Amino acid sequence: MNYDYIIVGAGSAGCVLANHLSSDASNQILLLEAGPDNAALSLKMPAAVLSNLRSTRHNWAFQGEAEPELNGRRIQHDRGKTIGGSSSINGMVFIRGHALDFEGWRQAGCPGWGYADVLPYFKRMETYGGGGDSYRGDKGPLHVHRAKPQDPLTMAFIKAGEEAG
Repeated sequence: MNYDYIIVGAGSAGCVLANHLSSDASNQILLLEAGPDNAALSLKMPAAVLSNLRSTRHNWAFQGEAEPELNGRRIQHDRGKTIGGSSSINGMVFIRGHALDFEGWRQAGCPGWGYADVLPYFKRMETYGGGGDSYRGDKGPLHVHRAKPQDPLTMAFIKAGEEAG
């Protein structure tokens, strides 16, 4: 078999690229992923995020070097090993980068990376459950909404965070 494009890694970027390239039906595309599919129930339950981070089935779980400042401890760096990549093991959390981070990149000499420059792309990629406005999109392929924390475990987690300050 011959391919026009071989994409290694079916994480967020790999899947988006494969989808974009497939808009031309003449393209032969191979998308490779080392991990299993992302059908596991634990990947679809925010409360199960820790089980995904403790397992290596869907997580590469890279280990950093021993840190002298941490008494020689090695810190685990979680990276998704499944369709969707790290976006599949993050507890179903969607967070945009902070506006000031983008402004910092622009000021550091990266034209086109200021917040006003990237905001149209954020809006274009999402359909926000609360409706589109000057900050949120309403016609994109990614459907996002505010969480509705109603289960006891999530409520206990929120309460613990509030009590911790």
